[in-house]
Amino acid sequence: MKTKIKKDLWFYVIVLALAVAILCIFIRIVGGGKSSRAEAPEATPLPTPEVVIQEKEVERIVEVEKVFTAVMIRDGLRDLGELATEEYYFTEVISHSTMLELKMDLRLFQINSALPLTESSFLASYDGVVTAGIDFTGVTVEKNDGTKEILVTLPAAKILHVDIDPESFRLYDEKKGLGTRITVEDYNNALTQLENTASDKAVERGLLEKADENARTVVRNFILSLLGPGEYTVRIVSQS
Repeated sequence: MKTKIKKDLWFYVIVLALAVAILCIFIRIVGGGKSSRAEAPEATPLPTPEVVIQEKEVERIVEVEKVFTAVMIRDGLRDLGELATEEYYFTEVISHSTMLELKMDLRLFQINSALPLTESSFLASYDGVVTAGIDFTGVTVEKNDGTKEILVTLPAAKILHVDIDPESFRLYDEKKGLGTRITVEDYNNALTQLENTASDKAVERGLLEKADENARTVVRNFILSLLGPGEYTVRIVSQS
């Protein structure tokens, strides 16, 4: 009887052990073999003193670059060089005439008269443009950080050049006299006179004033592009 009870007890122990083993296998399968422990977040390293110093240095350099001195503004304007700021278009007539003269010096009087049929002449016109502007290499700049004012002194506007379009030549009249001819020198002198006449008319019609006004606009826009509107008052004057 005791032997039978002992056998039954071992039977139950073995069944219980198998049940526990099967339960453990089932739990492992359901969990997918993953660990139930959550991964620890990565630690962010604290900045070293060297990194902090480098960051401060970069910030300081950026701040310095934002500060434009009077010298930097002046050099930027001087880099513009001789800048054309206004143009005047024209059509001018040129003419030239030459002839032989009779000259006689008698005791009582002198004879000085042109000989007929010896006159050579031409009448023509050209189109062109007179350009005026500022030589920015002579600009000066003063910057007052206390009053927040920038004073720019510009050279006076001037005629830079006169360009004649050779393809615009129109001949209205031409004469060839006996014993005379129009020389290259005569022609060049006529063109020089044309340039002077066109320049004088351009100045009379306010070319230099317009060139000066446009130059002021260029300077103001240049400074505002560096400093931004409202930071400084920009005052521009011209040299007398």
